[in-house]
Amino acid sequence: MTYNYQYIQINRNRPVMHISLNRPDHYNALIPELIHELDKALDEIAVMEEIFFIVLSGKGPSFCAGADMNWFVGAEIRSLEQNAAHYEMFAQLLLKIYQIPQISIAMVHGNIFGGGIGLMAACDFVLAESNTRFMFSEVKRGIIPATILPFISKRLSVQKMRKWMLTGSLFTAQEALEAGLADFMSDEDHMETTLHEFIASFNEASPAAMRKAKKLINQVASGSIDVKDIDLTSTTLAVALLSPDGQEGIHAFLEKRQPRWKDHTPHKKVHL
Repeated sequence: MTYNYQYIQINRNRPVMHISLNRPDHYNALIPELIHELDKALDEIAVMEEIFFIVLSGKGPSFCAGADMNWFVGAEIRSLEQNAAHYEMFAQLLLKIYQIPQISIAMVHGNIFGGGIGLMAACDFVLAESNTRFMFSEVKRGIIPATILPFISKRLSVQKMRKWMLTGSLFTAQEALEAGLADFMSDEDHMETTLHEFIASFNEASPAAMRKAKKLINQVASGSIDVKDIDLTSTTLAVALLSPDGQEGIHAFLEKRQPRWKDHTPHKKVHL
């Protein structure tokens, strides 16, 4: 990485890039500078073909306490257009996380509010420490969770969003797991082991196929591809079949051997 980061820390352990939010004294609350650094780091990582996974976590007692309230100071003296532009940067960051080619995993703990939930929901997978607590606190501040809601809606039912966003009530990691906001839960002492085991579960997958499948899943989830797009999906399958990994995978299966994927690296243990 070529940038001197202040509000995030980056640890590369091929094929995993670990990004930690680094405002521990402020519970990693979001400020423009942190968002800018995270955005810049993701731009660099997105083109690294040797990186297959991104793990997003937070230093200190909490993953992310949402937006720093000082960020909202001065809104009353700006125009509507200026305010919209001011906060669009976070929405753009969430979209970048959601669309990044690598598999993204949020590893969360502590008290996570508002925008912090948005950050983790934009990731492909969420591993939550069992004592984590969540809150959509926006209504208690007289505002709404507008920029994060499209990403939350990919994980929560409308009724769960009504229950938690309209009341601003606390809910637990177990509730988040049952509702689909989190994918895995572990106690504090086994978080690293759980993460490592999950990453290792991808060992037999083609890295190229994973990236293409993730892109296709996002296109279907967004509605840009639906059941009527038969020509597109058939062509997509045909292209994948004729790709180097597609040919290798089919021949390896027929020859009863393990496939040898292009640029494949066994996933090592991740040190947090």
